[in-house]
Amino acid sequence: MKDTYTTAVAILSVFALLVGLTLVQPGLAQAESKGQVFEGQLTKVDSAAKTLSVKNSKGMEMEFQYTDQTLITGAEGGIEGLATKSGAQVRVHFDAASKTATKIEVRQRQ
Repeated sequence: MKDTYTTAVAILSVFALLVGLTLVQPGLAQAESKGQVFEGQLTKVDSAAKTLSVKNSKGMEMEFQYTDQTLITGAEGGIEGLATKSGAQVRVHFDAASKTATKIEVRQRQ
């Protein structure tokens, strides 16, 4: 009887652990792909490849992909308007895992 009880507790413990890990895992995946922000000067827009490059004040340059769903503010005409803003200060909100821009803000010169 004691062996049956011990076996049942062990099985339930393993089951509870697996259920707990299953519930926690989606939260971990979301935390890893959490959006980030990169600010700097717009250096290039390639509309054929759907990419843009931004260089920050430390000289680091990053390239981002964009999609039709990428929100663009501060530039009239969407991506076509952004392409005319080379040298402008921008803030790119992007998915860290895919480096895809979710929002591009063109900062107004002061």
